[in-house]
Amino acid sequence: MPEIMGKKSTNILFIIGILVIGFMPPNSFADLIELIQQGDNALKVGNVKIAETAFAKALELDPENYRLLKSLGEIKFEKGQYAEAEKLVTRMLDMPITEGRNVLVHLKGESEPLEAEMVDETVMMVPVDAGAAENGDFEKFLKVPVNDPIPHYRLFFKKAGKIKLVLKRNVRIQYVGIPPRTHEKMVILLAKIKKQIIATSGAGTEEAEMVELEGGCFMMGSEGENFDEQPVHEVCLSPFKMDKYEVTQGAYQATMNRNPSRFVGANLPVDRANWPDANEYCRKTGKRLPTEAEWEYAARGGTRTEFYFGDKVTGTAGNFCDSLCSNEEVRTPDITDGFALTAPVGSFPPNPFGLYDMAGNVAEWVEDWFDAGYYRQSPKKDPRGPLPSNYRMTRGGSWLNGWEYMRLARRTSLWPEYRTEAMGFRCVSDIK
Repeated sequence: MPEIMGKKSTNILFIIGILVIGFMPPNSFADLIELIQQGDNALKVGNVKIAETAFAKALELDPENYRLLKSLGEIKFEKGQYAEAEKLVTRMLDMPITEGRNVLVHLKGESEPLEAEMVDETVMMVPVDAGAAENGDFEKFLKVPVNDPIPHYRLFFKKAGKIKLVLKRNVRIQYVGIPPRTHEKMVILLAKIKKQIIATSGAGTEEAEMVELEGGCFMMGSEGENFDEQPVHEVCLSPFKMDKYEVTQGAYQATMNRNPSRFVGANLPVDRANWPDANEYCRKTGKRLPTEAEWEYAARGGTRTEFYFGDKVTGTAGNFCDSLCSNEEVRTPDITDGFALTAPVGSFPPNPFGLYDMAGNVAEWVEDWFDAGYYRQSPKKDPRGPLPSNYRMTRGGSWLNGWEYMRLARRTSLWPEYRTEAMGFRCVSDIK
């Protein structure tokens, strides 16, 4: 049986429950215990109002207690108070992530805290009749009048190498960071909160800006090393209009009543949209996805260089896998574009046609199926792409790709149902 600190008791019954206590001033410890117990008990019977009040008061006493932030954030979310929920969950996610359940234990009379690991957050100690327990007479034991249980922590003290039970009223617990699993759950909750904020804000209900392109002829493709970009060939297009920006989450959510994005924000491009998503959105808004030829014509903006901003990539050119990027295989460590993930649409200068983010941020689905040799048989006038295959074309590169994917002639393809936080789209419409 583990050693008991703070009060001696010989024969006890352990009833394990869950209760969270954080670091706080000693003279407020009993108040905090009571408030959390009130909140916890209120939630068990579905009284959210009492739980919310109790947890809020407890958080005032212990503002760095991530468990209180978590509980209050979840309550605010369920009540539809999304702005308050976002603040609480964001405060929690700003805390460091810790492995294990490391805590600092502040014992009465000790000037320095002790390093420990939380084994059980609440052990309810119930004193019982000594004779009954010693004789093993459990029937008699159950008939003994039960006093109010006394809450303890079960802690593993690292320096001593022992598990000990500690009276809660004799100790203050300071949690060191957030457990990884809890952090992951709160990341998911924060995304849900932000999507609800988008839904209630009215973002994306205005008509998307489009740029009218007069059409004409241009040289499509590249004579570089990639076979599927060859040969360079002349293509002539009829006039059309293209979305000035990549489709935002505000616009997508307002139209589709859903949002598949991982990185949530009303003015961020929708990500994790697959080809059917993109096609459905464009159709619902009276538009369509661009053909591959339309996309390259629009992206070039009348230029003949590798990129519409020249032949060299800089940190002001577009959002690609720069020094802040997590993709170690393709990141460019000596260039910083200012964004580790997706950027709000329009964060970089437009191309000569006035179109934004035609290089980087999120790659964009186009209408065409993939055929590596299509350029050898493509019609000159308004090519619509090859016959159906297993893959759809994508263009433009993304925050997760290396700089070379932003080349105007670069062709990539994906399975149409594939979802990735690197994929988005924009729409076009015909000029009649």
